[in-house]
Amino acid sequence: MRLTYHTDYALRILLYLVVNAGKPTRVSDVAESYGISRNHLLKVTLRLGRLGYLTTLRGRSGGIALAKRPEEINLGDVVRKMEDEFLLVECMRVDGGECVISPACRLKGVVRKALEAFLSVFDEYSLADIARNRDALSELLGLSRIAAEPV
Repeated sequence: MRLTYHTDYALRILLYLVVNAGKPTRVSDVAESYGISRNHLLKVTLRLGRLGYLTTLRGRSGGIALAKRPEEINLGDVVRKMEDEFLLVECMRVDGGECVISPACRLKGVVRKALEAFLSVFDEYSLADIARNRDALSELLGLSRIAAEPV
């Protein structure tokens, strides 16, 4: 199983916002901390906003912020909404693909079951769960923390 960069970046942005809680966050700050293209992160940020995970703040101290509490953001939901398709094998395409054995093949069912198992692990965790080590994450992201705040 593999996630697209789009989903990977979405999870990183959300995690960054938890670690930097309450402080104005610009997309360029996130990009710099992770060493990722700002343009790529802008696209991901726009999608996260449309999906209701982020809000944008205008003005001098503007930026992006979580629209929900970290406990309310389920990782499985984020992954499902950020991934356009989970086409792990050709026969999972809407049109059935071009594989000649598709009508009799049982691989599609096995792959679908494996995908469900993969996603069910993400379903077990919230954004708050993966941010419990805020101080270590803050240091690695280059964020200065005055006081450790509980998640």
